[in-house]
Amino acid sequence: MLLQFAANGSVLPFVSMFLRDRGLTYDRISLVFFSASVAMLVFPFLWGMLADRYLPLDRVFVFLNGCGALALVFLVRQTGFVGLLVGYTLFSAFIVPTFMLINSLTFHHLPDPRTQFGMVRAFGSLGWIVPFLPVSLWTALRPEAGLGFTLWSGALFCGLMGGFALRLPHTAPGARRPAGAATGPSLYGPALKRLLRDPDYLVLLASMFLMSGSFSMVIYYSPPFLEKLGVPRPWIGPVQAVGVVFEVFLFWWQPHLVRRFRNTTIILWGCLALAIRHWLFAGCSNLWLLTASYLLTALVVVFHHTGVSILANALAGREVRSTAQTLLSFFGLGVGPMFANGIAGWLAARAHDDVRPVFLFGGCLAGAAAALVFARRRRLEAAARGGD
Repeated sequence: MLLQFAANGSVLPFVSMFLRDRGLTYDRISLVFFSASVAMLVFPFLWGMLADRYLPLDRVFVFLNGCGALALVFLVRQTGFVGLLVGYTLFSAFIVPTFMLINSLTFHHLPDPRTQFGMVRAFGSLGWIVPFLPVSLWTALRPEAGLGFTLWSGALFCGLMGGFALRLPHTAPGARRPAGAATGPSLYGPALKRLLRDPDYLVLLASMFLMSGSFSMVIYYSPPFLEKLGVPRPWIGPVQAVGVVFEVFLFWWQPHLVRRFRNTTIILWGCLALAIRHWLFAGCSNLWLLTASYLLTALVVVFHHTGVSILANALAGREVRSTAQTLLSFFGLGVGPMFANGIAGWLAARAHDDVRPVFLFGGCLAGAAAALVFARRRRLEAAARGGD
């Protein structure tokens, strides 16, 4: 968990500034992210199906991280728009789906994912901020060198994770037929049909679509906005780390929160936190307050994203648990950000490269997700109890 999130955390918090340094405007940056989101329409589902039907999930991580490292080496060498677009899209296709696949791997090996997952996921938050200190030192000591260092760091962590994946617990494809049933029907197709006909699971997909589209604006547009307001580049990483450190504490407390409050209550807190956070960025320029608002992003990750992932695991049969998580990626990392970044680029261009309207729009998406979950809260609670 720590290594996989370090591979992502080396790149995603800094990629917008890297692209700005390479001369791209926000409308072109939004096209890069749009292209990466289009890749998320295909590849998460492909990797999930591969893990559920053909290849042990632990070996899937070896393949994805090896390809991701090569994609970053290609990306760091690009200076033109097309090369940057292709390089980042390849990185997204191989590495971004690991956010959900690492959850699936964990769920396979925990006796009680609902209360135990948060303790494991806390190490993902630690991994996310591991690169922040070396990146801050690099940008402070060599400001003229740019942010290519972050991509080399990401490639290093991908390589480390690819090697370490050889020692992960063996996780055989869940849809394989039982011994002695080699000529029977596949278990995967019927289980997938049941999952996709479950209205509770469809609500989770819709919520992830809205919230991940909104959250992508936190990741991609906040760092260059803070730099424009006057935050020195070496401090961009530590400012973002404020929220991630808080995530670690929240993950350790998550089992107590899950036992104390309803699942949908916790998910709703995450939705409302993101809406408030975006509206602060849309209407405030106080750097201390904006820095403190990163505490709200911790609520989004721990309460909404993790809560939805745990509930999806409870709804899915063992045969399609990896696919259930990667379908969340399909809507949460693909369709949602594709939709949101397409509109964000248009809004920023209309506002002459001002991203405040982007944050206002992101807050509206999070508010819509809160309304959807609230309207379905009773049925979702019943589904959660059934999964238990």
